[in-house]
Amino acid sequence: MAELRNETFNTSRGGGVTRAGLQNLKNRTKQKFGNLLPDELLNIYVAAFVDSGNDPEQAITAVRTSNAYQNIYPGNLNPDGVTTKYTEAEYSQLIDGYKRKFEALGINADVVLTNERKKQLVDNVVSPNELGTRIDAVYSSIITGIPEVKEFYSRNFGRTLTDAEIIASAIDPKVGEGIISGTISAKDIVSQNVVRAQIGGQALLAGTEISIEAVEALRQQGIDPGAAREAFNQVQNIQQAALAQGRDIPEVQDIVEGLQLGDMEDLTNISNILRQQASQSSAVAGARQTQQGQVTGLTEQ
Repeated sequence: MAELRNETFNTSRGGGVTRAGLQNLKNRTKQKFGNLLPDELLNIYVAAFVDSGNDPEQAITAVRTSNAYQNIYPGNLNPDGVTTKYTEAEYSQLIDGYKRKFEALGINADVVLTNERKKQLVDNVVSPNELGTRIDAVYSSIITGIPEVKEFYSRNFGRTLTDAEIIASAIDPKVGEGIISGTISAKDIVSQNVVRAQIGGQALLAGTEISIEAVEALRQQGIDPGAAREAFNQVQNIQQAALAQGRDIPEVQDIVEGLQLGDMEDLTNISNILRQQASQSSAVAGARQTQQGQVTGLTEQ
C-alpha cells in the first residue's frame, strides 16, 4: 500500500468532511487497490485517513493493526504488529500460488487452506513450489491405498468417499473429521474448477454447446454435474421442438434453470413447448394410422 503515501485527497470544506468528498476518497482508494483493500479495510483506511488530517501513513497503520487485517492477511504481520512480511499484492500472489497447488489435485483450496494454515505457511516462509512438493508426497503415499480407504469408510461410516475427499483428509485431519461428522461434504471438497469442467463435460456428452459463463452461473446456483446431465439430455429435443413451432429457441442455461431450479418463466416456456410437441405428435400418429387404413377420424384430435 506504499503507493498511497503519494496520494493527496481533498476531502474537507470549511474544516469538515463532505459526504461527496468522503465518497470520492473511497472511490479513488478502491479504484487504486481493488481487491487488495476489501470494503472492511477500505472503511478503516478512509476513517483513519480523514481523522489524521489526510495522513496516509497513519491510515495504513490503522489498517494493518486492525483485527480485520489479520483475518484477511493472516500471518503477514511481523512480530512488531505493524510492519509486514510481504506487500499486500505479494501476499495475494503467494496465496494464489498455494491455491493452485491444491486445485491441481482437484481439491477445493478454500476448504483446506484455512486462515490458520495460511498463517503457518507464511510464518514458515513456505513457497508454493515447496507446498506442491509436500502435497505430492502425501498424494503418492496414499494413492495406491485409496480403494481400501473407500471400502473402510463405506463399511464403517455408510458412505463412499471421492478421491478428492481422501486426499484432502490426508493433508488436513480436520477435513477428515468434518467429513465423518457431516459438516463437510463431497461438494465442498471438490475443486470448483473440477465442477465447472464436469458440468461442461456433461453438456458435450449430450451434444450441447454451453459457454463457460453459463457453466459458472449454473454452478453458483447449486447445479451439480448430475443434475446438469439430466437437463442437458433434454436440451436438443426442447430446442428442436421450439424451432419447429416457430418459437424463440431457449438458451441452454434457461432450460437447465427451468428444469432443475424451477424458474417459473423458463419452466412455463418449456412446458408450453413440450405440450405443443405432444399435441402435434398425437396428430401425426393419428394421420399415419389413417393412411394405413386401420383407424379413421384420429386426425380430428
